Amino acid sequence: MLFLALVSCDRTRIYEKYKSIPNATWSTDAPVKFDFEIKDTTQLCNMIVKIRYSENYPYQNLYLFMKTIRPDGVKSIDTLEFYLLNGKGKPLGDCSGSTCSSRYMIDHNFKFPIPGRYEFELKQAMRTDEGTIPMIMDVGLRVEKAPVNL
Repeated sequence: MLFLALVSCDRTRIYEKYKSIPNATWSTDAPVKFDFEIKDTTQLCNMIVKIRYSENYPYQNLYLFMKTIRPDGVKSIDTLEFYLLNGKGKPLGDCSGSTCSSRYMIDHNFKFPIPGRYEFELKQAMRTDEGTIPMIMDVGLRVEKAPVNL
């Protein structure tokens, strides 16, 4: 019950969802997709990508392609880079046991330009021989109301 109370008290959340990566092995052929409805185009927002990964992730960073499709069909693609480990191989995120979580602000204080359904697709863009990266367990997207600066 406490968990439900804490989750329901998150008044800044507009959208938040995690998607599991099967067998914690993310293939370039398996993009993670999110879609949601935006009604209020006056609200300032922050967009955050969330990654759950093993403390034994074999690389220091993670490259992603993010494709955005607006309600009017306009598409854009961005390249994102996140550091999961420091130079000594220690996780930069919050860890519990061998699982770590990191949050990355990818846009802040922005407004969605038009109301409607937005689609976001995150695709891992690491250059590996197998086309996969191990030890990525979940990928999430959060859109929240930006804090008001007075």
